[in-house]
Amino acid sequence: MTGTVIAVIIPILAAPVSSRIFNAADYGILALYGAMSSIFGVIAYAHYMHGILLEKEIDDARQMVWFTLFFCLAVSLLCALVIGSLYFLTDIIKTSTVGAWYWFLPVSILCTGINSCLLLWANRTQQYKSLATNRVVQSILTVVIQIGLGLLFRNETGLLVGFISGQLISAALLVWRFHGQGENGIGNPKSSTFKGFAIKYKGLLFFSTPSEFMNSLINQSPVFFLQKFAGISAVGNFNFSTRLLGMPQTLLSTAIVEIFRQKATTEYNNSENCRPIFVKTLKALSLISALPFLVIFIFSPSIFAWAFGEQWREAGVIAQILGILYLFRFIISPLTYVYTIARHYREDFVMHIVLLIVTIGSFYLTNLWNGDGKQMILIYSLSYSAVYLIYLSRSYQLSKRYERF
Repeated sequence: MTGTVIAVIIPILAAPVSSRIFNAADYGILALYGAMSSIFGVIAYAHYMHGILLEKEIDDARQMVWFTLFFCLAVSLLCALVIGSLYFLTDIIKTSTVGAWYWFLPVSILCTGINSCLLLWANRTQQYKSLATNRVVQSILTVVIQIGLGLLFRNETGLLVGFISGQLISAALLVWRFHGQGENGIGNPKSSTFKGFAIKYKGLLFFSTPSEFMNSLINQSPVFFLQKFAGISAVGNFNFSTRLLGMPQTLLSTAIVEIFRQKATTEYNNSENCRPIFVKTLKALSLISALPFLVIFIFSPSIFAWAFGEQWREAGVIAQILGILYLFRFIISPLTYVYTIARHYREDFVMHIVLLIVTIGSFYLTNLWNGDGKQMILIYSLSYSAVYLIYLSRSYQLSKRYERF
């Protein structure tokens, strides 16, 4: 928890500086790059990596790490091939707002896959010190590089290079920490086991992957819709507000969430009942979220203008509008891991289809009614929040096997 707090406080302290170096358009380009990295990255790592926790034997979990890493590498290479084809055969990349930064997407996808797998391995082996150290180092280097290059170039270069460098350094540190043969190391790969894993977890591939892909698409779609209907500066204000709204979640709940995943999986594997840890985590997240989000609901426009400059007051208004959604996301989203533990992949897939329809519909309908960017975000926030309440109810039911329906 201490490492997590430090890792989040660093960008919070740096935000008043970076907000005066970069403008809304710069943050808009970072948001578009991050959105594409997130959406396509889930194809590489969001499915098989769950097997790292689900495998009962530690040696099988080690091989699950290797299997997931090789799969991630293959997807990254495929992404590079697609980008190269688009660059030389079409004008999509050359005329895009993101431009040449597309070439770094395979690197981000690979690094995020490595980070996700090895952090999950650290969680499995309860190496919480390694989790904390990795986050702190990544946070410090990202901020230092972003501000340093921002002062030098005065454009989006600092934000993007800092973002990508942080991913690279984090991945390198984790590989260095866990590559060995020791008790907590991942050993050497045994390719003979890979086919068995592919068959065993095919449900994750065919149902969890589309669900995670849609989840990422849902979360990132406001970036694309706002660019289409309101412009790159609106994307920047949205990105700046969501980055800060996400910090309380990282600050207060990440450590709790990681322990919940590990303990809920263990309890469910042993007794098919993780209801006690589910309820305990729900209460804890509800209690610690009350005060921070009350402040956001009431004071965020004034806080943004005072802390980051008057030019960011609009981002504070957006944060106010998104407050209810982020409150529910803070409390409910971690608990939906029960769907994975209970292996209800199909239902989770259907729920993601509903979320995708709700998200797309909220933006297109508001645009059809000639609503502005803030009205789009309001309808999006309220409709998404309603689906989260359904998710909470079903996750609670699934936390105890014999109570499913």
